[in-house]
Amino acid sequence: MNKKKNIVVFGASGHAKVIIDIIERVNLYNIIGLIDTFKPINSEIFNYKILGTENELNELIQDYKIDCGIIAIGDNWIRKKMLKKILNIVPNFQFISAIHPNAIIGKNVKIGEGTVIMPGVIVNSDAIIGDFCILNTKSSLGHDAKLAKYSSLAPNVTIGGNVTIGEFTAICLGACVIQDITIGKNSIVGASALVNRDIESYKMVYGIPAKIIKNVVKGEKYLYHIEDFVKPKKNIDKINSTIEVITGKIGWDNVLKKVEYYDFYHTYDYHELSKADNEIPMLIKYSEGPTIIALPLLSRNIKGTVYKDATSVYGYAGPITKNLPDTFNNRDFQKKLMDYFHKNNFVSVFSRLNPFISEQCKTLKNIGSIVNQGKIVNINIQEDIEIQRQLFQSRLKTHINKARRHCSIKKATTEEDIQEFINIYYENMDRVNAKNSYYFNKDYFQKIIDSSDFESEILLAVDNETGQTIAGSQFIMTNGIVQYHLSGTKNDFLHLMPTKLLIDEMRIIATLKGLKFFNLGGGLGGSDEDSLFNFKSSFSKDFKDFNLWKYIVNQEVYDELVLKKGITEEMEYFPLYRAIDDLNVNV
Repeated sequence: MNKKKNIVVFGASGHAKVIIDIIERVNLYNIIGLIDTFKPINSEIFNYKILGTENELNELIQDYKIDCGIIAIGDNWIRKKMLKKILNIVPNFQFISAIHPNAIIGKNVKIGEGTVIMPGVIVNSDAIIGDFCILNTKSSLGHDAKLAKYSSLAPNVTIGGNVTIGEFTAICLGACVIQDITIGKNSIVGASALVNRDIESYKMVYGIPAKIIKNVVKGEKYLYHIEDFVKPKKNIDKINSTIEVITGKIGWDNVLKKVEYYDFYHTYDYHELSKADNEIPMLIKYSEGPTIIALPLLSRNIKGTVYKDATSVYGYAGPITKNLPDTFNNRDFQKKLMDYFHKNNFVSVFSRLNPFISEQCKTLKNIGSIVNQGKIVNINIQEDIEIQRQLFQSRLKTHINKARRHCSIKKATTEEDIQEFINIYYENMDRVNAKNSYYFNKDYFQKIIDSSDFESEILLAVDNETGQTIAGSQFIMTNGIVQYHLSGTKNDFLHLMPTKLLIDEMRIIATLKGLKFFNLGGGLGGSDEDSLFNFKSSFSKDFKDFNLWKYIVNQEVYDELVLKKGITEEMEYFPLYRAIDDLNVNV
């Protein structure tokens, strides 16, 4: 008798419960436990424990003799992201499919790996189901129909014969699609809709018959909670709200004073320093009674067109708010923001969100999509200094002790000190083959130091034996947040690892000042799986989510611009039509 394979379930939501039930009924596998990023280790679902996170997969495979697994995540796009993350960690990891014994599978049906077919499902003859799909309870797929990978049918969905459904497309509760219809990729068919004509990619349709109600972006959320669909009760008083765009320093500073809590990435001075020649800083201010939302962006023209797009400064920006109630409904903000972007010919908007500014995701809910890019490392400087140090990796403590024996630390106060830091920074950029965009001119450094919008401090490490300045780090402080901004070490002194000492010194300074957060940032491009992230995480395991906001205002124009650039492959870059130009500029 063949021994059952040991499997793990990735995800620990209600969807995981259904999949566990299927696996137990089929009785072909031995469930070792679950892997989940958000639930505590050793908490249980159906008597199966959470073993850890996907980042620990290699160790868990060894410890528990895991042979394969299944992804129990209902959202199509997040399921794909989890698959990619797993394969980055364990490239040859194997996935099973789960088919409920009460499902009816017709003749010549093909089913891809990682797919879940739930109780009461009917799949008729010659249908093709791609990898990592979901056919939920009592859904049916007609003969010769094709369900592309990462797509899903919700409970009680009926799909006619010869229907083709594209990648990542979600057919929601009770919807019906008549025979011979083609639905493109990344589309959403709303609950109870009747689809009687072809639907293009990146569309949301709803109604009987189904009509296009909006464009969608790749990865857009569609598994909403009920409150997202319930219309608010009509209020006798009309919402009194305004939206204005501020481009001058005085008006910008006045908004920041009203908002009170912001980071240096939100300031006018940093936007002026960071903007390219073709970019204009703008602060979109929305007011609704005592509530204020302020969204800083850089507006830029799209060459050869009448259109524009907007991006954020390099760093951690996103919206800041004042008096945002717990019950805030962002529909009016969404409408006014959308109207402004449409009227002013914006095609897309992008922003890197700030892990230390609360309520950003709540403010931007259902406006485009929010995508997790990875983690950043925060040193919890609200703890006692010695407790902070106890959490360092032991090797890091050894390196810092060595650097303290060989180096002294001083603050850069003179023009000569600042120029030495700049030279060291350039040498560092040369060594790592940095992109052109990282080579800031001397004026950039001086204006950061001179700005009254935030406090900047450059710490220098001096070699005790030679008296040379061998390393420097620049830190910027605003409203209790310390940002590790720029750093460099001379090539001949890399063995002393003075940057670790400089970070440790700023940690002590910031703690004594009573500041709240010390952001070391993440890895390259937001990755939390590279050597840079590993270096930073040796200081702390207090990780915060780093999210990106992506909003396609005009999908039709967006697609046209992508086609004109001749970009046909799927890329993570956003906006995609700028991928080639931006890479050429930065190289």
